[in-house]
Amino acid sequence: MTAAGWMVTVGIIKDDNSVGHIVYAVALADPTEAIGAALRSCSGEAAAINHELSKTQLQDLGLNAGEVLAIYDDKTDPITSGTLRH
Repeated sequence: MTAAGWMVTVGIIKDDNSVGHIVYAVALADPTEAIGAALRSCSGEAAAINHELSKTQLQDLGLNAGEVLAIYDDKTDPITSGTLRH
């Protein structure tokens, strides 16, 4: 699969000085450009590429070339948003 876009995680410093993250879907084929676009979308301090996205996946998200969409953050991410107890 040739990447049409990327999932990018951006590390942020919140107003209370705690660390958080936002994951973006970025409709740019170049990973370096995708990181830059994600960082410009927030007050990000660092970013990492998570996974490539196909043209079909970007269309499913309603993204056009060059657009950036916040998918989830540390408040909505099921991995970090809270602990489940059984």
